[in-house]
Amino acid sequence: MINTALRLLLILWILGYVAVACAPMVTGDVGSGLGGLLVGGILFVPWLVILIVLAGLVWLTNPPGRWR
Repeated sequence: MINTALRLLLILWILGYVAVACAPMVTGDVGSGLGGLLVGGILFVPWLVILIVLAGLVWLTNPPGRWR
């Protein structure tokens, strides 16, 4: 149960970052697109750290015998 919740959180974390960093460029808003890239660049390191932590927690909470 915890593993499933962590996997869902990991997916949401990854997609949320992509939405924040790339949405202005996808919508065609050039001025906001540059702002989105700036925000995406600033948030990249904290996002990467939390991504590694979540991936580690998913790996640690795998049921015995699965992918080990």
